[in-house]
Amino acid sequence: MLVVSGFAESMQNEQSSNFIKGNRYNFNLFTQNESLDEQLETIESYMMKKGWDNIVIEEQELLDEQLEINNDIIATAIEAAKKEGIAGVVHHEPVA
Repeated sequence: MLVVSGFAESMQNEQSSNFIKGNRYNFNLFTQNESLDEQLETIESYMMKKGWDNIVIEEQELLDEQLEINNDIIATAIEAAKKEGIAGVVHHEPVA
């Protein structure tokens, strides 16, 4: 599984959102397809549907699936990616 990290700008207007429109936040995406180049459009479409734009990918690496994941949120995202092909998390603190 490929792990892609970077930051994106929130485009969300909802009051219930934990994100402020216009602020940038770090994200981690988990994808079944291990080739970043083959899925750049898929990543952009996924993020935009979730309310994110101006996406910048800073890092990519392969996840050692034998590694024990102790964070429930990350573990849930990884399981979702196994079922849906792509899933991720966005950190709640804005990027300066």
